[in-house]
Amino acid sequence: MTRKPARVILLKDARQKLNPEPAPRWSPFKTLYQLRRVFLYAGLAALAVIHFDKLPYSYLVVPAGNKLIDYSITGAVEPHPEPIEGRFVTCSGAQRVNCVVDGDTFWYRAVKYRISDINTPEIGRPECERERTLGLEAQVALLNSLNAGGLTMERRERRDVDQYGRKLRVVLQDGRSVGDALIARGLAHRWEGHKETWCG
Repeated sequence: MTRKPARVILLKDARQKLNPEPAPRWSPFKTLYQLRRVFLYAGLAALAVIHFDKLPYSYLVVPAGNKLIDYSITGAVEPHPEPIEGRFVTCSGAQRVNCVVDGDTFWYRAVKYRISDINTPEIGRPECERERTLGLEAQVALLNSLNAGGLTMERRERRDVDQYGRKLRVVLQDGRSVGDALIARGLAHRWEGHKETWCG
């Protein structure tokens, strides 16, 4: 292999110094192309956050061994007690201010709430007559509790509202969940991400 004479190399270097190559121009499209992966991952992360906020409540219950971690019970959100005041009636008609729909759903100051730590029997579409009977009993029990006074409610879940637009709260009386009292009377189940049958 032949090597170029030193004079040729020196002349080439001299030409490059006298006529330097222009600096590369900044191209926004090239920069965007180089950062495409960063934008892709950021977009996927944003979509994941949005999707998580809109997930049904059951997806917020995750297995841990043989137990369930329920964010409505464990307090994933720092609770801020909100007092419940006023007189409640059974809901009827389109205009609803302070009224009880069923054992786990009520309206307070024209806002609909869902008690997030329990599930009670259905009244509107029960699977059997027993469920309807228990649902009416749970409705009366919640009505009596709300009218007893001294109640507060706390947000103990990541989401503020569920997929139906109901605010998710745990109702407390003297620091104890009203849902626990309904469970003790056989009028509610602990909410663990799915409904249990009342017709067995």
